[in-house]
Amino acid sequence: MKHAVRALGWATKIFWVLIIAFTGTAIYSALNLRMNLGEPQVFSSSNGPLVLSFPLFINNTGYYDLSELNATVYLMDDNNSFVSASATFVPLVPRGSVFSTATNISLDMDDFIQGAPGYLFNDTVFNVDTSLSLRYAYAFAFEFSQNTTIDWGAPLCDFSAGQISYQPHNSTHQKATIPLSFENHSPFFGVTGTIRLEMYNEMNDFMGSGTLFVDVAPHSTYENRVEAFVESSTLTGSGMLCCYFDTSMFSFGPLVMSYG
Repeated sequence: MKHAVRALGWATKIFWVLIIAFTGTAIYSALNLRMNLGEPQVFSSSNGPLVLSFPLFINNTGYYDLSELNATVYLMDDNNSFVSASATFVPLVPRGSVFSTATNISLDMDDFIQGAPGYLFNDTVFNVDTSLSLRYAYAFAFEFSQNTTIDWGAPLCDFSAGQISYQPHNSTHQKATIPLSFENHSPFFGVTGTIRLEMYNEMNDFMGSGTLFVDVAPHSTYENRVEAFVESSTLTGSGMLCCYFDTSMFSFGPLVMSYG
């Protein structure tokens, strides 16, 4: 009986030594775990979505495996209203390994703009909340979080129409010339496509339309004039302009502006 008690005592001591050693080495390894959330990157392609990529780098130099890694990115507007989210799950990062991945958010520009047309015309920022959860040595759960921002440059910033001028074209029509200008503040994509403008008088009668082809690089200013041939009898002192945009990245319209 005494031998059994003595053996149990030694087993208990060994068990606690192993537990303490495991806990100590696990904590030491976890403290030396290197994780880095890289700077967000934005990718775009013609006729494709806008992709926001959030890279994650892991250097697991410790003694134990890292498992059940879940990285979730929440994209919010400047009022902290939800825009989109994405998650990446990594089942295992073995000990002694270096691993990299990314969590990507794809934005369909047409859906994105239809929900919030202001993004076309106004610069703003996005708030990005990133949360990480993982299990270390299959026993210890850890959670991390990080907040950052992404600048959004409006592709049609300060879009405006200037003073309309008229010239006689024939006995029934006049040529209306309307100056248009905007700045492409987007660093991610150019504005390539057409702008169609429709003119209406103050009685909301359709007067005429004109179309411009545009190809405006990022961080560039655009100025041009669109011409429309209108019936002289429809001219009034004021009215409205309806602009329709059809580009490789988005379609939108009408943008309604008054004149006169």
